[in-house]
Amino acid sequence: MELRDPETPEDGDPEEDTAGALQRLVGLPAPRVATLRSLCSQYRLIRKLGSGSYGRGLLAQPRRGGPAVALKLLRRDSVLRTTFLREFCVGRCVSSHPGLLQTLAGPLQTPRHFAFAQEFAPYGDLSGMLQERGLPELLVKRVVAQLAGALDFLHGRGLVHADVKPDNVLVFDPACSRVALGDLGLTRPEGSPTPAPPVPLPSAPPELCLLLPPATLPLRPAVDSWGLGVLLFCAATACFPWEVALAPDPEFEAFAGWVTTRPQPPRPPPPWSQFAPSALALLQGLLDLDPETRSPPLAALDFLGDDWGLEGDREGPGALGSVSYEDGEEGEEGRSSLEEWTDDEEDDKSGRRTGTDWGTP
Repeated sequence: MELRDPETPEDGDPEEDTAGALQRLVGLPAPRVATLRSLCSQYRLIRKLGSGSYGRGLLAQPRRGGPAVALKLLRRDSVLRTTFLREFCVGRCVSSHPGLLQTLAGPLQTPRHFAFAQEFAPYGDLSGMLQERGLPELLVKRVVAQLAGALDFLHGRGLVHADVKPDNVLVFDPACSRVALGDLGLTRPEGSPTPAPPVPLPSAPPELCLLLPPATLPLRPAVDSWGLGVLLFCAATACFPWEVALAPDPEFEAFAGWVTTRPQPPRPPPPWSQFAPSALALLQGLLDLDPETRSPPLAALDFLGDDWGLEGDREGPGALGSVSYEDGEEGEEGRSSLEEWTDDEEDDKSGRRTGTDWGTP
């Protein structure tokens, strides 16, 4: 079932907005959540993939056969059942788009976790490809084009991802021929009340950073446009443009001063000066300080044929080796420790990843 655009109701049906449709959908799989004593009854657990604020990831092989999957585990003592079902339902509804990580059927629960399966991305997340340098221009354009399409798909269904960042972009091959946006845990219907991030995030737009609790703003697609602009910068440079889009962050103040000065200085401040004029125009549109005039994600497609000024001699990610699901196999002896992987100390060992969809660690 797919969320219906509230502006195009089906003939003969009363108009139903996205929030109402999503609420109705959440109730559908609730009676079908399988209760298991152990994940091992359905999956052969292979190894850990990563951890986030509320979730854990395990690479697993279905015992009934088929390709390996990434199991997303959410602790039942930390996540409401309705929150789990909402993320699962949204994932299932948008899985038809190749730019969004596919959520597989069959939600389940164990005594300690809610869980569902997603497709496994063997090359991990985008942040793992940005160790010391940005990607070659061709790969940056591939990533941006695919994410722009995925975000437009979500927005056309009345949804806002609200967490676009490199950690949440999963990579399926070293040439970035396919990448997929994952982690729909913060995805909400457009217009949902949204507070400021609980901690400063470089990917959050200034209109959210300026909020003071308990104030909220209606969630708008412009939030994702900003996230895509920051992600473009990250993919090209292997670093964030600022720590937080708020004064007195010096990097943000330099950028904001440049884009608001009239007439605009002919050359932007570093590090923005490394981009060609076409890429700068795209970045200025996606990172417009005014959310009302911010460019939509699909605006990126208008600039793909232009020179972005990125270095042409960068080494591509071809040296990055894929990790097959047999690598690091825990086997039957390690299944208990894998299933009970919930201790906070494991978060510290894994670097406290903030994304909760999984590829190679």
